Amino acid sequence: MSIKPFVLLMLLLFFPVAALGSDKAAWMGPGITWCADFAKACAGDPANAENLFFSWALGFMSGLNTELLQHGETDLKELPQETQKKFLRSYCEAHPRASYLEAVFNLYNRMRHDQGLPNYLKTWHEPPKGR
Repeated sequence: MSIKPFVLLMLLLFFPVAALGSDKAAWMGPGITWCADFAKACAGDPANAENLFFSWALGFMSGLNTELLQHGETDLKELPQETQKKFLRSYCEAHPRASYLEAVFNLYNRMRHDQGLPNYLKTWHEPPKGR
C-alpha cells in the first residue's frame, strides 16, 4: 500500500472522531465510523482495512467481557473469526447507515445468544449474582 491511500484510509477512519468537536470521547477508533465508511475502506484495501476494523472489534468485545467476568463472559473463539468477519460485513452491507460499533454489538449479542448467555445490555444492568 502506498502512502497516499494509507493516509486517506486513516483520515476516513478517524475523521468522525475529530468531527464530533467534543472534548470527551467514550469510544475512539475505526469502530465508531459508519458501516458505509467501513465498506469504502474495504473496497480500497480489503485485507488491511478489514483487519484494522476487526482488531478494533475484538478489542471492544474483550473490553465488554471484562465487565462480565462475574456474569459469564462470552467465548470469543467459539465462532470462527472468519465467520465473525463475515457477520460484520453482512450486517454493514444490510445497514450502511448504522455504525460499525452497532454491527459489533450485534455480533457480540449473537455469540452470547448462541452460547446461552443473556443479551449484553440486560446483563450489564443486572447486579452481580449472590449480592
